[in-house]
Amino acid sequence: MIDKAEILKAKILMVDDESSNIIVLESALKQANYSCITSTTDSRKAASLYQELKPDLVLLDLRMPHLDGFQVIEQIKQIENDDSYAPILVLTAESDPSVRLKALQFGARDFLSKPLDLSEVLCRIQNILEVRLLNKNLGAQKDFVEQRVLERTADLKLANQQLKKEIAERERSEKELQNVNQQLLHVEKLSALGQLAASIAHEFNNPLMGIRNTLEQVQQGTTMEDSLKELVELSINESNRVMNLAHQLKDFYRPTSGTPQPLNLHNAIDDMLMLKKNDFNKENIQLTKEYVECLPDVRVVEDQFKQVILNLLQNSNEACKKGGAITIRTKVLNSNVEVEIEDIGQGIKQQHMEKIFDPFFTTKGEVKGTGLGLSVSYGIIKKHGGDLKVRSTEGRGTQSIITLPINSNGEESI
Repeated sequence: MIDKAEILKAKILMVDDESSNIIVLESALKQANYSCITSTTDSRKAASLYQELKPDLVLLDLRMPHLDGFQVIEQIKQIENDDSYAPILVLTAESDPSVRLKALQFGARDFLSKPLDLSEVLCRIQNILEVRLLNKNLGAQKDFVEQRVLERTADLKLANQQLKKEIAERERSEKELQNVNQQLLHVEKLSALGQLAASIAHEFNNPLMGIRNTLEQVQQGTTMEDSLKELVELSINESNRVMNLAHQLKDFYRPTSGTPQPLNLHNAIDDMLMLKKNDFNKENIQLTKEYVECLPDVRVVEDQFKQVILNLLQNSNEACKKGGAITIRTKVLNSNVEVEIEDIGQGIKQQHMEKIFDPFFTTKGEVKGTGLGLSVSYGIIKKHGGDLKVRSTEGRGTQSIITLPINSNGEESI
């Protein structure tokens, strides 16, 4: 039910060309405690007053100069542009039933004939306003409910999107964890393989030394033809080369001492080039060395520096197709030494460049790569106070540039 006080606050618009009728009705409404009453005797002002006041009820005469009641109803309906216009109570002296019917068909809510019974008029007004205000309240509640439904729907949609995002993130994390576990397993296999290689190199070293010593004794104690002498000398040289390779392999996989010592970088690079010599020859890769003269020694952990060089050489080897080229340059720049390894290979895709130093990131697949080479190399060089930068253009090649300080006097373990 609508509270009586709310009904008495309703806005009422009266339109009648007879001012005496307006005075009588206005007096009756005020005596009934209605307080928001507006009236006009000019039907041409009805539409503008309606638009300004937005009344809850219109009391309308039908027969008026300028615009009759039917025309006023049409104007009001056009203002609202829907069926929500205020109810219209027609008050007229017309007694023709067809006029009453026409008024109702035009959109009037009710019809009273003059002369008016004021008690009946007040009852009709109260009933119409009660229904009007009830409908307005219901409409407001409907709008509120619809708004709440929209808000809750939006909240649910947002929550659903967030849930999907969290599920996708969890699936991605689980996949990454699975990949990391696979990579760790692969790293463990490689570590075991490296230890095995070092052990085999150690076992090979003794018999190779025996073979070399025997050949040296033969060379020193026997008079031989020149051709045989050349063969013995070649055998001794090859034995020394194999022993050197075995020694380097054993040293490379031996645990590091971790103490930086002055190192001739050219010799260290050449040692790693010897390890890669057969691989380069198989791929017909052209190797060029552009070493600066009088390169100063740099304090580094030898096997760690060699590991970095080997990692970079391996990357260039895999990037070069048959007939590719690798150039190694050394420079002295101010107080730093720079080692550059450049290949004419397939290069690195631009979208991968920001990830190349991430642990376990690889584009080589599980069989060929662990995704640790550049990450470990970067960490080693940084611990030595240097820097490692990689520049690459897809389809043209890659430059890996190591920068190390010359005057590093640190004795702490790395």
